[in-house]
Parts: sequence; structure tokens; C-alpha cells
Amino acid sequence: MRNKTKSIGIGCLFMGMFFWAYPQAFAGWETGVKAGFDSNINRSLSDEKSDAYLSGYLSFVREASGKSRLDWNLSASLEGSLFASLADLNYGGISLAPGITFFPHPVWSINIAPFVQAKAVQDSDQSAIAFGGKLGFKQQIRDNLYTGQYYIYKDSRANTDTYSFTENLFGLFLGVNWTRALFTEFGYEFSRGDSFRTIPTTSTAVSGRGRNRRYSTTFGSDVIREDVNQHAFGIHAGIDWTKSFYSHLAYTYTTIKGDLGTSTSHAGFIGMGYRF
Repeated sequence: MRNKTKSIGIGCLFMGMFFWAYPQAFAGWETGVKAGFDSNINRSLSDEKSDAYLSGYLSFVREASGKSRLDWNLSASLEGSLFASLADLNYGGISLAPGITFFPHPVWSINIAPFVQAKAVQDSDQSAIAFGGKLGFKQQIRDNLYTGQYYIYKDSRANTDTYSFTENLFGLFLGVNWTRALFTEFGYEFSRGDSFRTIPTTSTAVSGRGRNRRYSTTFGSDVIREDVNQHAFGIHAGIDWTKSFYSHLAYTYTTIKGDLGTSTSHAGFIGMGYRF
């Protein structure tokens, strides 16, 4: 469902699925690195390719403080990734997401945020510009327990139509602040939309938008775009070692089901960052 490989999908996934559990609203710059993996980076039903990657990012984040009923928030970031095996998946990207947060109750919040993203991929077929919006809800059940729900619409226009997609995504999460510095979140997402999938070049399967079938030198097989349902289950944990320095890790299990069949993947990352 994402115009890039699953690792980039993982980045989109945790942006959508998880809200950071800072003790106080944060406004400032962040920079960091992540090392990740994906067991089925080519979204194949029978010939999965796994890969690892290293990412770096620089972002400016302003969170709503909750001191007034209506506040604004902003996220702007630059990021890039290098892949261990499939170098054609190396990419650089930029994103901007301004938003408005409404607090109908001191422990409830509603956020509306449009966004725009641009990614340049070494495999230029997958380079894309995307836009969309997110509607999110969050509830502070207790001092150390919170929940949330969200809806995301995304329209990604890639250089090659096979990698373009539109997506409707629904998610929910449960978070626990074990201490002021340590948190864990559990999340689930369901999404419906387009996704590229790889099939053997000798296959005669034509499904959905099979007219978008083309050979990918990056994956060494044919790629087809089709309508799919995707389910993702994830866990995300983080710790603030100091006011500025933090680390986090995540794991996601994903299933993608379409007319061609069902594929699965295991993916995750570990990272560290610095706020200033």
C-alpha cells in the first residue's frame, strides 16, 4: 500500500500508528538514526527477499500543549535510508504536516493534520509525491494509561503508475507509561487500497489492475498493482535516558491479502535520537 518498500512502509506505519508519550509537550528539533529489517521487502507471495537498512533523520516537531482548548502542531522532517542488499531502494525524503488540536476535555484530544511528502528513490520508478490527511483521537485513561484511534487518507503519485496508490487506513493503539521515562505502545491498523506485489516473470496471473504489470530490475521479477486489504500488528517501546537523549525499538507483523493471494512480513527497527 505504500509506494516504497516495506521499510518505508514501516516508517509510514509508525508515523500513523504511534504517538510519542512525552511527559510534556515538546517543541524543537530532533535528529537520530535507525537500523531496521524486513523479511519480505518485495511483497512477494512465494519468493520473499529480506533486507536491512540504516536511516537517518532531522525533524522539527511542535506538539499541542493542552493549555488551551485549541492549539496548533507541526511536524517537518528530512530523512534518508541506505539498504544492505537492494541498493536501488536507497532514498531521501521530505515531509510536512501542520495540524490543529482541539481539547474538548482536559484528557481528550482531537487532531486534524494534512500532510505532503516527497521521496526520491534510486529506483526512479518508485520516486513519488504524496498528499493526504490524518484525523486522530487520544484519550488519557489514567496518568499512566492512554488510548487512541485515527484515520489516514493517502494519495501517492509515483513516476511509474505501478507504484502509485490510494489508501484508506484505520488504526488504534494502547499505551502505557511505566515511568516518566519509559513507555510501551501496542497498535493495530487495517488499510484498504492499492499495493504493488511481485510475481515470477513466468507467471500468467493477471489480477485487478494487471495492466500495470512491469518488470522490476530492483526486485528481479515482475511487479503488479492490485487492490488489497492489509492488517498490521505492532509493538513500540521507548525510553528517555535524559531530557534530550532517547532510544526506541519497534516490531510489526503484517499480512497483505488480494486476488493474487496472501503475503506476510516481519519488520522492525531499533534507533536512538537527540532533541534540541
